[in-house]
Amino acid sequence: MNKDYNIGVFDSGLGGITVLKEISRLLPNENIIYFGDTKNVPYGEKTKEEIQALCERIVRFLFTNGCKLIVIACNTASIAAYEYLHKISPIPIVGIINSAVDSIPYNTYKEIGIIGTPFTVNSGEYPRKIKEKDENLKIYSVGCEKLCPMIEKGWENFSDRRVILADYITRIPKSAEALLLACTHYPLILNDIKDIFEGDILDPGEECAREVFRTLKANNLFNPKNEKGKIEFYVSGDKEIFQKKAQEFLGYEITRLFKVNI
Repeated sequence: MNKDYNIGVFDSGLGGITVLKEISRLLPNENIIYFGDTKNVPYGEKTKEEIQALCERIVRFLFTNGCKLIVIACNTASIAAYEYLHKISPIPIVGIINSAVDSIPYNTYKEIGIIGTPFTVNSGEYPRKIKEKDENLKIYSVGCEKLCPMIEKGWENFSDRRVILADYITRIPKSAEALLLACTHYPLILNDIKDIFEGDILDPGEECAREVFRTLKANNLFNPKNEKGKIEFYVSGDKEIFQKKAQEFLGYEITRLFKVNI
């Protein structure tokens, strides 16, 4: 496999750009293809089988377009499809769930909160994996049905956004010392979350980038070229909405953005 092939990053929509930002910061020489399935967002309301079918099409698209490693930058997709994709993919797969669990500084907190999509929370995957590392850590999980769709449509367009966000976060006891963002969309509204939650905020994006680094190293797949990598964006839905929001967060103009039907 060519070492100058791409890192593929995909999400149900916009959220995975928070992970892409960390990957491009840590690995600036790598070429990256980002796919946002904006036509089918949100994934959190779909069945496991539906999510697996969508993810399989995306992985095949990324592999066909010259990817050497794929990152599932979506918690819901990672829970529903990581094991399935790992079995069928001809290239390494990195899932955000393991990175998120590893991003928790263990033996630091007694209680933490978790917010994510209803699918992510109802799966019970986070408490199960966290308890394997610290069985005494008390965990409070809240499924946030409205947040992902609101962020995709434009968070600032909802006058009641802070009331809705506060309703979810205040379901977590004040005794919780940290809040794990178990949806990659949530760092896009980080300032509002910080205004409501008084403890530490745990964003797994940076740890996911480190896992990508370790996976490339283990497979001898680092891009040897000493030049800034190229980033291409693909979406299955509206290009303009995605472009506006992504540019605001990433802080640069996106010129290579394509709509595809897979």
